[in-house]
Amino acid sequence: MPRTILCYGDSNTWGYIPSRSDNYQPASRYKRHERWTGILQVLLNSKYLIVEEGLNSRTTHIDYFHMPDRNGKTYLPSCLYSHAPIDLVILALGGNDAKSYFNSTPEDITAGMGDLINIIQSSSYGPEMSTSPRVLIITPPIPLPVAEECVDENGVLFFNGGIEKIKKLPLLFEKLANEKTCEFLNLAEDIRPSSVDGIHYEKEAHRKFAVRVEEKTKLIFGDRY
Repeated sequence: MPRTILCYGDSNTWGYIPSRSDNYQPASRYKRHERWTGILQVLLNSKYLIVEEGLNSRTTHIDYFHMPDRNGKTYLPSCLYSHAPIDLVILALGGNDAKSYFNSTPEDITAGMGDLINIIQSSSYGPEMSTSPRVLIITPPIPLPVAEECVDENGVLFFNGGIEKIKKLPLLFEKLANEKTCEFLNLAEDIRPSSVDGIHYEKEAHRKFAVRVEEKTKLIFGDRY
């Protein structure tokens, strides 16, 4: 049986194609083989099953006033059960929590990530449906300055101040991972978002992301499977 890896993320897991930040456009999506999850499946081959659960605008634990389905904490329990048994859950979230709508601090965002970890670790959706899955936290990319010019569908700037918040997450997420006995991967500095909107990955970044996650996955499982 292949190991199951659930990739629980936001628009960079969904495969959002960068678009002009100052002119809202409907989302366009990379093809599966271009997204980091699809590339990861090829790299890890049939020994692993990569389950993609990316959603644009997903937060760790916050409701949008007009998009309640974007709350990652609310959806996670049923998502885990749907795909169980799961060997590893990758959490690639936190960037949307930094939007100016929410007035969240870096500590608030970290607490939201902690809530997700608690849900996973208190479940029995791991191997043999008798233990909990392992958890890997991945840092969100540090946005480029152009991100602060991004507008939503109503023409409202939504990322003012978000860059400085996200810059503080790697240290906080690493500390959280140590406290919760989780795995941690900091890609914030190594893999940069597109200069088009300052938030989303281009194709080459998806490839680099997949390679780094492949390496980490093999370390987690001892590459002995």
